[in-house]
This record gives sequence, structure tokens and C-alpha cells, in this order.
Amino acid sequence: MRSKSIWLGVFVALALVAAACGGETVDTTQAVATTQAPVTQPPVTEPPTTEPTGPVTVIIGTTDSISNLDSADAYAVHDWELIRNTGEGLMKFETGTANVVPGIAESFDVSDDGLTYTFHLRDGVTFYDGTPLTAEDYVVHIGRLLELEGSGGVGGALASPYIADVQAPDSSTVVFTLTAAFSYFPQVVTGAPYHPMHPSYPTGQLVEFPEAPWGGVGPWMVTELSTGEQTVLEPNPNYYGDAPLVDRIIIRYFTEASQLVQALQARDIDIAWRSVTEPGLLETLAGEENIVSAVVPGGGIRYFIMNHNIAPADDQKVRQAIASAIDRDEIIDRVFAGNAEALFSPIPPGFVGANEIYDDLYGSPDVAAATALFGEAGFTADNPLELEINYPPNRYGGVVADAMQVIKEQLEATGAVRVSLVATEWATYLGNVIQGESYSVSFLGWFFDYPDSSNYVEPFTLFGGLGTNVTDGDTGEVLPSLTTPELIDVIKEAATETDQAARAELYGQVQELYAQDVVTLPLWFEPERIFYWNDVAGDSDAENANTLNIGPTTDFNYNVLRFTG
Repeated sequence: MRSKSIWLGVFVALALVAAACGGETVDTTQAVATTQAPVTQPPVTEPPTTEPTGPVTVIIGTTDSISNLDSADAYAVHDWELIRNTGEGLMKFETGTANVVPGIAESFDVSDDGLTYTFHLRDGVTFYDGTPLTAEDYVVHIGRLLELEGSGGVGGALASPYIADVQAPDSSTVVFTLTAAFSYFPQVVTGAPYHPMHPSYPTGQLVEFPEAPWGGVGPWMVTELSTGEQTVLEPNPNYYGDAPLVDRIIIRYFTEASQLVQALQARDIDIAWRSVTEPGLLETLAGEENIVSAVVPGGGIRYFIMNHNIAPADDQKVRQAIASAIDRDEIIDRVFAGNAEALFSPIPPGFVGANEIYDDLYGSPDVAAATALFGEAGFTADNPLELEINYPPNRYGGVVADAMQVIKEQLEATGAVRVSLVATEWATYLGNVIQGESYSVSFLGWFFDYPDSSNYVEPFTLFGGLGTNVTDGDTGEVLPSLTTPELIDVIKEAATETDQAARAELYGQVQELYAQDVVTLPLWFEPERIFYWNDVAGDSDAENANTLNIGPTTDFNYNVLRFTG
């Protein structure tokens, strides 16, 4: 019987509202998991005795890195954070919440059959250099999203499954015709892929690392970009909305979480955001009286991508054997000191239809079953499987390498496997995973693009499956590598079902079929944490003020950052 840690015990359940007009706030979260943990709130330091000179600058440190800054292809959390601060979608999330509110569209209408969404652009939206945004420009951007094929795979995950056609009947109206009646489409268009890039971007190619200065139609513009070192942002003078509260944001990049913590302690940075997960470093920061420690609601899941086209993960028996051998509780205890939660389904707790199907099917662990399954696949102590597991060493904190070592021990305990662990830096790693041409088994983290159960299964199955190769990346056709082909039909049915009880039942079926095939292998669910000096603040009137207003969508809105001293 597995143990259950106590920090993941409360879930915020919010009802899905399918609005006929987008002029009102829409609460779109069906259920967002939140974590409960003590929040350190030290006393505010005394204000300085002299006025500061020069631009007011907030410095954010991170172990994240930039992969791609063209919203037509970018598909990593930090890339989206930069795109969302320099750009804006038709709709956006209200600061600190999962509520959808108008963005560059002041309203929208939905046809009675749910297949047509008409968005009305607000007046006065311009790019950072003063170029006006027109509906025609926006349609060109969506065309790039649908047509360009880069390493990110975002078009196949968040555009092709939904969009049948997009038109601009006039300069202020964008009309989407959908492939089916997706009631959560307003959530989809909040995402970075739906943030228009400047009209100067070529229609036939991606611009993954634009030359500064650059920006979109959002409140910030990038004035300096030194890959691996720092990104500098300054206010967009042509933004239609409220101006930022500080003059400059600098993001500095670190290769190790320990370096990030040291920089925060030395006040070389003001904020440490993604990723400090090592128990020892968490204890160190807990002892700093002037540093606030907060847990971001929502967190992210960690899992293995199982590439159905590359041996040995192309064998269902091997995939099932790996699923049977892994002991998640041991990983949580040894690596995280209990500061994470075992995950037994692709859909995490708190979302519609979530269950624990991997525990039900595979015992989690059942070493005897794993050994037998490896044997059925032809691998024994005399003929062991040579298994390579690929992972990024620093992307999700230094604990990942430790977790991979524990998993290696667990798999080799079957006597039928020899594991090689291969660490690859993120800039190369992500494209290799998503293109599905390099790795058989690879480790990733996932933060939802929009808060709905569909977003935990559709990206890994439809139009190529972000490296799983269970469907054709261009046509969406189900490939023979998927042993439960009916899964795709049930996913599509669940996506357009509006009755919540029926949706829950359908997503129960989805998870069972998904787990039988082991499309991906869920491992654990861990909270995101942010640490900052106590004279830094966000919007005290917005939700999640203690996390600098980073809410369950993990959106970090630089616009509300300020100093209190």
C-alpha cells in the first residue's frame, strides 16, 4: 500500500462556463490542484534612507533557459513566459487566477453550433514599434502557426486539432471555424501560440531567436538577449493597457540551483523562480529571515515520453514492464524528502475524471510482474535489455538526476535490464524529444496550456503526440504503434462533451486505454516554488499575492512587480 503525503490535500474546483459572449470574465477551470504548505512572511525591511538612482530594476534568477521565442513554434514554460509578457492573446488569464478575460479582443461571439468563434479586436493595439495590429496580421500569424514545422511541435498540439479555418472579414474581426465544438476554445487562445508576432516575421520560416529590440503587442519589449546569460526587458511605450510599475526586468540564467540560491542570498537577484527543489536548498532558504518562500498553486507533472517508434519502447510489453517496475513512493521519499506527490495517471488529481489507473494496472511497483513482462519481450538475466533513459540535467532542478538514479536501480532490480542514463542540455534536448527521432525513453515536465483535463492527453496523442509517435504528425491518422487505437476517438468525444458527469466517465475510459498502451508514463507531481526578498511585491489586491501573483496557470505577470521599500 503506497503512502500519501499531506501537502497535496486540497483542490480548488471551479465550474466550466461556456460563454456565448467574451465581454465578461469567464471562470474556465474545471479543477486545478493546489498545494498547501507554510508560507514564510518575514518582516519588511526598513526603507532606504536615500532615493535610488537609475532605472528601477527587478532581477529574476532561474535555472530555466530559452529554447525558442517564435510563438508559432515555442513550447516551453520559460519561452511562453517571455512571449506572454511581450505579447498578448485574444483572451488572457486574469492575474493570479485561471479566469479568462478579454485581451487584445474586447469580446467574442459563438455560433449556436459551437463551431464558429468571432473575436472583435479592441482599438489601439500596436506592436512595440508602433505598428498597428490588424485582423489580417493576426490571420497571417495563425497561418504560420498551422503551416510552419519546427522542433516545438506546438502547431500540431494547439492549432491543427482545433482550427479548420481562420478568416479576417475586416481589419478588426477574426473568425475561427473549428473542427468540432470545443467549449474551452477561449482558454486555448490565451496561450502563447496565439500571441501575434510582428508583421515583419517571414511567413515561410521561423525566427526562433529574434534580434533585439523586439516584442509583440504586450506590455514589455526585449532590449537585450544574451543566450544563457540574461534577458533584459523594458516597457513597451505603445502598449494599450496599464504601464509596468518598474523600469526594467532582468532575467539571469543559472546552470545549477545551488548557484541560484547563492545569488539570491547575496542579493545579486531579487527573485528565484524555477527551479529550487532540492531538500537541502529548501531548508537553507527557509532559514533566511528576509526571504519569502511561497508555493505556487497548481504545480507540474513529471513523466516519461515513451517513443513508440524507437526500440525498446516500441514494444508494449517493455513499456508495461517499465510501468510495473517503478516505485514512485521510493522516489518521493529518497529524492524529495516527501515534498512531492506520486502520480498514477496522465490527468493529475483535481481535474475532471482523474483516477489512479497506473496503480490499478501495474501495482506500482510489482517487480515480479515487471520481470515477467520483460521475459515476454525476450529480455532476461542472460539476455538483458539495454535501456537508455534521456533527461535534461538542470531544467527541473538538480533532483532529476537523483530521481533517474533511483529509477535505474528499480529497473535493474528486475534482473532483466541494464540502464544507461544520458543527460543532455535543454536547448538540444527538447527538440530531440518532440521530433521523436532520437530518444526511446525521455523525461519531461508538463504545465497545462489551459486548465482542462483534455490538455493532459491531447498533446501526447494527437498529430504526432509530442514525441510519442502514436499518430501521424501531419494528418493525425492513428498509427499501428498505438495498441489501443480507440483511444483517439474517445479523446475527441470527451473534448466536445459538455455534460460534466459524462466527461468524467469518458476521461476515465481515456486514462484506461492510455495506460494499457503506456502512451506516456506519469511519475510524480511537484509544486512550483518562488523565493524573493521581502521588499519585492506584486499586486496585493490580486489573488495569490504571496506568490507575486503567480497563480495556477503558472503565468508570471511582470507588469505588477514593484518594490515596497
